[in-house]
This record gives sequence, C-alpha cells and structure tokens, in this order.
Amino acid sequence: MSTQAAPSTSDIWAVISKEITGIQLLWTAVEQLYFKGASHRGIASLEQETPVLYRLMQTALMESLLMRVSRLMDSSASRTRAGVQPNLSLARLVDIDTSFASEIVRVRLTWDASGLRSIRDKYMSHNDLARATTQEHMLNIPLSSLDIDAMRALAQGLREFRRGAHQKVNGIAYLDEAVSTQLEREAAVLNRSLVAGSCFYQLLPDHACLQEALAGVGSKQEPNAL
Repeated sequence: MSTQAAPSTSDIWAVISKEITGIQLLWTAVEQLYFKGASHRGIASLEQETPVLYRLMQTALMESLLMRVSRLMDSSASRTRAGVQPNLSLARLVDIDTSFASEIVRVRLTWDASGLRSIRDKYMSHNDLARATTQEHMLNIPLSSLDIDAMRALAQGLREFRRGAHQKVNGIAYLDEAVSTQLEREAAVLNRSLVAGSCFYQLLPDHACLQEALAGVGSKQEPNAL
C-alpha cells in the first residue's frame, strides 16, 4: 500500500499564499467600507440609513479576518483523538523550510503583542457559558482601536511576507496591487452612487423634471398588461 508523499515547500506555500490573499481582500474591504468611511460621505451614510445591516456586515467581516489570521498563527500541528493533525500555518512552513523563519518571526511578534489571540480564544473558539451568563451578550466581538491597528499591521505584515516568500519559492516577484486597487475602485463607485442618490432625492421635491424621470423609471419596471 502506497503512502501519500509529504507536501513540499511549494505545495504548502501555494495554499498559504491563497489564505493571505483572502486576508488582504477582506482587510481592504473593511478598510474602505468602515475605517476610511469618514472620507466617503456616501458610504458613511449607510450607518445612519441601514445601521443594523451595516454593523452586522462589519462584524462578519472582522470575525472572518480574525479567524483567518489566527489559523495562520496556529502551531505546526494539533493533537486530536485520531493523533497528531498537521496544520496549514506559518509554523508548518518553517518546519518544512527553515529559511522562512526570520520573516515569519516579524509577523509573529505583531500577533503576539496584540490582544487578538485572546479575543479569538474567548469569544470565537467556543462559547464560554460562565462569560455568556454573567456578561452582557452582544452580537459583535469587542474590538478596540488598538485591536484594529493590530489587524491593520498584521494584514500589512502578511502582505510583505508574501512578496518576499513568493520571490523565494517561485523566483519571480509577486504583484498584488491589482486586487486592492479593484476593491478601492469598487468602494469609490459605491460611494459616488450613494452620494448621487442622496443628491437626487434632495433635489426631487423642487424639480418637476426629476419627478417625471422617476415616474418614468417606475412605469418601465411595471409588468406589461396582458
């Protein structure tokens, strides 16, 4: 009976690189929609117009980010009832190729210095009954401005690590500006659309031509009579 060959450095790196891409995309979306929202008047208006949905989206994005980052920071392997289970983590990459150790240390120091691991363990890994029954239960996990800064630093650190590691594994540079730029453009389009819609409805009561245009759009959307 043949045994499956252990994954190589390039095998592990291919998957970790995708994980870092997911983290980068999520962080760019959060940054553009929430933490730079003050400079986007249209996007910022969502907090007043659809507050519950707006906050739920932020919570879901941040929780996904925290879980994705924390998985990469896990140990090389975990002990289970079935035995030792290898993890897809930065530590596993170092086990296979120690030349990554110095770059990973920089990212790991940022993670260890933050309080994000304790938040993951306390609020997301399991439901602590004592905490849940003695503290006020909230839909969102508690994140301070320092936690947000730490997540920003981790996203940037992982991005820089990927650039260097990709060069080392594949011998070519990794160009990742395109994905972030696309999300930034989409957020800008959303912001302009929301600002334009707000201006339209502000002007609507005083302009008959706009009222006629709106009525015309509504009539076109009605189903045709039989």
